[in-house]
Amino acid sequence: MSTDGLNPVRRRASLADDVAEALRARLLRGDFKAGDRLPTGAELSAAFNVSLSVIREAMSRLKHDGLVETIQGAGVFATAAGSSRTFRLEAHDGDRKALKQIFELRLAFEEGAAYLAALRRTPKTLQGMRKAFERMHAEDAAAGAAADKEFHRLIAGAAGNPLFLEFFDFLAARIDSTIFIARTHSAEAGISAEALQEHRTLLRAIEAQDGEAAKAAMFKHLSNAAARLKL
Repeated sequence: MSTDGLNPVRRRASLADDVAEALRARLLRGDFKAGDRLPTGAELSAAFNVSLSVIREAMSRLKHDGLVETIQGAGVFATAAGSSRTFRLEAHDGDRKALKQIFELRLAFEEGAAYLAALRRTPKTLQGMRKAFERMHAEDAAAGAAADKEFHRLIAGAAGNPLFLEFFDFLAARIDSTIFIARTHSAEAGISAEALQEHRTLLRAIEAQDGEAAKAAMFKHLSNAAARLKL
């Protein structure tokens, strides 16, 4: 399938959102018929002038919408547009009402993930969380936010249910923005140590395999993060 008509994207909420929207428009327009193989990740990366990780994230959104499916060893294929799912999260670009909604969704989802992660974590997943936590000390805001997101993603993965990780990745762009906004605000307000301690408490609960304590720590952390933003 040709990459003609696919142009470098202009950043809005996230590059993955832009790529997903561009491909979604072509899929719904019928440029890719049901059963057509989409260009490879490398081809799409070159066409949109973005990284492969951005392409993978965009594909995750399209898969969740039911617009494409992956066949191992063969590639990504268009499905019938009529099978598209309706649940989607639109970009919020810092809108306070939308930010509050995302925090509420994260709270409901990540509490359960933390509880299961504490019960099911392995030495390998625990080591990953510890490393991500250490990287959260980075002075660079972007590096610290990336480590923060990875810490939460590892918790979702440690829950032992692949759907938790799939849903986390679906939320990735929204989680990116809430973490970055919260960390930037904490740094400006001089309360970064408070947020770091909340992560430490959460990590300790998971280390101790105390599900209830991990759930409570996640609730406190996300509730405090929202409160610090006055949401």
